[in-house]
Amino acid sequence: MPSAMNIITHPLLKVQELFESNWNATNDRDDFGVTEFFQNQFDTREKLSKIPLLDYNSVDRLPLHSLVRFRCMVQDTELSQEVALFASASSRKSDENKLVCHRYSDGPRDEAALGSDPNQDLMDLRNSYYCVSIPGETEWVKNYEQKSNVDLEAAIHDLKLEASSKVLPERFPFAGQDHFAAVVKTHSSDVSIGVTDMVEVIGVLGASDKVMTGDGFEIHDESDGPRIPTVHAILMRKVEDHGHPELNVDGLPTKDDIENLTKEALAIRKELIDYLASALKGDKLAAELVLLHYLARVHSRPSGTVLGKLSLNLKESRTESPIFEDLARVTKNLLPKVHARPLTIKNLNDEFYFPRGDEQLSSGVLQVTRSTALLMDETGLEEGTLVEKGLKNLKAISNVSLSQTLGYVFPFNSIDFQTDISLLIVSLGNSLVPVDCAITLKPEESIASFAPTEKQVRSFRKYISVLRLMEYKFSEEMAKEIESEFMEQRKAATAAGTTLMTPNELAFDISLARLVALSRGEQCLTKASWDQAVALSKQIKTRG
Repeated sequence: MPSAMNIITHPLLKVQELFESNWNATNDRDDFGVTEFFQNQFDTREKLSKIPLLDYNSVDRLPLHSLVRFRCMVQDTELSQEVALFASASSRKSDENKLVCHRYSDGPRDEAALGSDPNQDLMDLRNSYYCVSIPGETEWVKNYEQKSNVDLEAAIHDLKLEASSKVLPERFPFAGQDHFAAVVKTHSSDVSIGVTDMVEVIGVLGASDKVMTGDGFEIHDESDGPRIPTVHAILMRKVEDHGHPELNVDGLPTKDDIENLTKEALAIRKELIDYLASALKGDKLAAELVLLHYLARVHSRPSGTVLGKLSLNLKESRTESPIFEDLARVTKNLLPKVHARPLTIKNLNDEFYFPRGDEQLSSGVLQVTRSTALLMDETGLEEGTLVEKGLKNLKAISNVSLSQTLGYVFPFNSIDFQTDISLLIVSLGNSLVPVDCAITLKPEESIASFAPTEKQVRSFRKYISVLRLMEYKFSEEMAKEIESEFMEQRKAATAAGTTLMTPNELAFDISLARLVALSRGEQCLTKASWDQAVALSKQIKTRG
């Protein structure tokens, strides 16, 4: 069994070995055991951490043709398909009948490496994706990944990337933010990989000699444009979008994760609400809603209805000190992906919030992975007029809030893509953006300080990530209980001549109850959680 380090420093040797052992001309270019081998070799998070992480800090010192790990968001899937050399006859006389595999590389080092008989050369199709570092990834996630990164600086000194890589700034959602980009090439056409998917790529680092032109990625001199590194993907798998680095390889919680968190959920819940309240001037109701907002995610879309989301608007008074910076700081300390930004007339008129393009896709603020927390500060909103671009941006934000869809604008049409963005807006009065839930903040006169220990912070992060993804069931007994309660309330309201509870209000309470139950570590709604959600809903109405 080859060592993990040998496979990391010289993965192409293992590819060639598998090619010689398993491939023959009749098997129609399958992967001849490469995918299975590398999956088995790196099947745990601990084993994966041995593979060097590719980012803007490591790219200039990682050896060419070494194995790398790239955690990224797919920004564009519509790059040109290319015909590449799959294998060619060896040019060495001693290996006269030997084929050399080039599937996971840039191809032969030079033309002399090609065999003398071009009829023996075999071609392959490659698909390319433009991928960027995960937008909004918070520092604690980056630090975790950096600590586990293996330093291979001493290996293969003579095979380095030829020049520092650059990026195409218009293809990252947040203008002015440092990030990394690479072209990921794969021989498989995986239709399940789409824009904004969060993926982890295990592959071979290729040359940084591809640049963007109007027709796609082509080889040019460096002066023609930015040089983009290439990763030849051996494994390219979607990761559960929440992004907690300590969860399983696929990003999902294990059975042990769930069992441990459900036991401790109530105690962690109380501490976490106290921590959030310390950033919200002591407002415990707002803190509880922010916690439920963290746990919310789109879990189904029956008949066009979006279930599970909870966009939130916290309304401040002009006399109160702003809470946005404190809330953003705490949120970044708890969640893996967070972006905080002001929402002003100028920003709406000047920036793009939606992706658009023709032959290449330019990004927008809202082109982020699912489960990204987007915090918007509307308290600095000034008087002014929204131009056409600003109105389109406001509509894009509103569509994300109400239907969790984002329109990608092209020259002759617009295509809606599904999103799952956690949208929280702090404003003075009602927000410009319609939301699922809005309350007016009510600061406490005396605010208890809460400075969690590092151990508590780690438990908060795991609590949110695990419970957010935990399976939830709605029993038939509780459904009947809620239906009976709803009918009794409507009868009582009719008799008293008061306003009837609407089906939409009931749907909101049921959605709120799901989040309350999850926050308590329950996988099935209980009467206690339902009653707590109903009481919470009434409080929200008094503070709207």
